[in-house]
Amino acid sequence: MPGRRAILLVAVLLTAAPVSAVEPLSLAFSGGVSNFNKTPTWIEVGAEVRTPTNVWGLAMVGGLSVNQGRAVWIFGGVRRDFSISKSFIVTPAFAVSIYEQGGGKNLGGPVEFRSALEIGYQWPSRKRLALVIYHLSNAGIYDQNPGMNSLALTYSFPLD
Repeated sequence: MPGRRAILLVAVLLTAAPVSAVEPLSLAFSGGVSNFNKTPTWIEVGAEVRTPTNVWGLAMVGGLSVNQGRAVWIFGGVRRDFSISKSFIVTPAFAVSIYEQGGGKNLGGPVEFRSALEIGYQWPSRKRLALVIYHLSNAGIYDQNPGMNSLALTYSFPLD
């Protein structure tokens, strides 16, 4: 039941107190490794647009990632920041993705779900450097559901 534990963790985090400041509109770039815990692995790069935080502490996110295996996924979802300290922030996120396999891993179908956890350092200028780990899978909506895990370094900066 690891999936149910992850959903419970996200639900608990979403009901906890968010970072007090409203996050700005920002752009993020990432680079890392997809399918890092299995063979083969691929170099991965991505970009995201993150909206300002709304009244519930949620921010919308939309992005695109590609890997060396020529797999491409476009995603959109929500994220929420939580302060660990003055400068360190933990951010769980969830998104729905459209996945094109290319020469990459067969994840079972085009609709995939991206659950992520990001841990980062934020400067007073709101620039942020973070490590993100996420899982991309179809949650069993197709017969095949191998999933894929990614680990990446992300740099984000405000657009305002």
